[in-house]
Amino acid sequence: MKSGPWKSAAAFAAAFGSYARWRVWLAAGLVGSGALLEGVSVVLLIPILSVVVSPGSGDPWRIWIGETLTALGATTPVTQLAVLLAAFVCVALIRAGTLYMRDLTLGKLQTGFVEQQRNQVLHTLAAAQWSRIVTLRHARITNLLGTEMQRLGSSAQFMVQGVVAVVLLVVQGALAFMLAPGFAAGAIILLMIGGGVILMSHGRSRDLGSDVVRQSQALMGSASGFLGGLKAAAAQNGQGRFVTEFETIQTQLRQRQLTFQQRQARSRAGFAIGSSLAGAAVVLAGVAMHIQPAVLIALVLIFARMSGPAQQIQAAAQNFFFGLPSFEAIRQLEVDLGRDEATAPPPVTPPVGDIELRSAAFLHPGGGGVKEASLTIAPGSFIGISGPSGAGKTTLIDMMIGLLVPQSGEMLVGGEPLDAARRAGWRDSVAYVPQDGFLFHDSVRRNLSWGDPAISEEAMARALDLADAQGLVARLEQGLDTVIGERGTMLSGGERQRLALARALLRSPRLLVLDEAANAIDAQGEAALLARLAALDPRPTILMISHRAESMALCDRVVRVELGQVTA
Repeated sequence: MKSGPWKSAAAFAAAFGSYARWRVWLAAGLVGSGALLEGVSVVLLIPILSVVVSPGSGDPWRIWIGETLTALGATTPVTQLAVLLAAFVCVALIRAGTLYMRDLTLGKLQTGFVEQQRNQVLHTLAAAQWSRIVTLRHARITNLLGTEMQRLGSSAQFMVQGVVAVVLLVVQGALAFMLAPGFAAGAIILLMIGGGVILMSHGRSRDLGSDVVRQSQALMGSASGFLGGLKAAAAQNGQGRFVTEFETIQTQLRQRQLTFQQRQARSRAGFAIGSSLAGAAVVLAGVAMHIQPAVLIALVLIFARMSGPAQQIQAAAQNFFFGLPSFEAIRQLEVDLGRDEATAPPPVTPPVGDIELRSAAFLHPGGGGVKEASLTIAPGSFIGISGPSGAGKTTLIDMMIGLLVPQSGEMLVGGEPLDAARRAGWRDSVAYVPQDGFLFHDSVRRNLSWGDPAISEEAMARALDLADAQGLVARLEQGLDTVIGERGTMLSGGERQRLALARALLRSPRLLVLDEAANAIDAQGEAALLARLAALDPRPTILMISHRAESMALCDRVVRVELGQVTA
């Protein structure tokens, strides 16, 4: 989603504000209070310095301070200084508590915003049409949910830091203006000119950020298949050339990051030189304008403190625009997946009856798919689907479970065409078991139920028995409550497939799809498993993709898919 940097920045701020809602006002109040209290602590230095530097002078500040403190009962310079220092310490303590609450509130907003954006991406993926999801690169999604979300969090942090610095700068500038209007006005004008120069460089920072997003995605895509590719490279002594490809991507990514860091270093160096010159100019101009010593010292302190927020604004602006492409990449994904499409209607369950394809076709943009398939499957049938890789078997299955909508022709269940509502209702009665059944880094129980409290332990036991996985669970140290590792790494491939099948059977589906779902189980074990499924009463309609002839022999009939043509 390529747009102007300021438009993207405004969209980012709007998204952050939409998440924060009323909490943004709480944060703003804490930020403003912290800045105001810092200003009060600086102002208190003027009477303190007046008492210390010129205790017996006749300047207006000293006379007013002396009269005020005498009225409060502090009649000697020592007691007056003690009162002023006590007030200074009280303000400092209140400011420290306010800054603690400010930082805690802003930290919660930043981390919560990233969590909300990540969840929004997940919901967008879950609600998108499957025909769009299958065109996405896995590396793009992995990179967005990982690396780019971290950069998004950094952008939120820098935006907040910049806002805090601006508020501090405004308050301190206002204090300086109150103490010496003409003198402060000139200094503030010079500061604003410098700020304008800084903001003019935002476009280059954003372009470098866009390059980093692209290189990170390329690196993630290559890294995700590294081990598989390394095995092929090692088998033909090509490890060196294989690794060189990764090194090239990493070098390009490092160069973009170094370029940005060089820009930051130049900016910091320039700012340090400018701050030194500005400090010298403040002292020289103050003496030339005969500003009272206590006021001049306070002004020097104020302008010294202003250099910190000013430098923070400069760094925050550069880093914000550098990370802004991560936010743009997230929004582009939502556009590509059709986030703004109409909300799906409530599910309507199709009537019991045949599953029927009538001249149904779906062809993918890159080639492949199914051409004009006509097929009728009676309830409770056990159908095998065979054919070479890339022939269109998965596309056929995806149409029959309602993930893909035929581009021409139609699909019916129980004699009724599947519109959007019936398609959603149909998927409520489908159980799909892929070759690599996904397992969370959680317990067996949570992986079987996916958090559904309605699934009882008795139902789990029956499903595990059908999948011949009860022995597996019995061997685990904590049974159903054993955590099985990331993607089930504590289990073998066949054991993972049995758990995935048990999870599918817990749905009591009308249609059970086995997509190479038992290829990690030995042929004898698979035959026993399929025999138990075939003996179910009532038996769901079963569609099975398999390359084993022994498995196909157990089916009622076999559908052949080749070059997109479907024959029974």
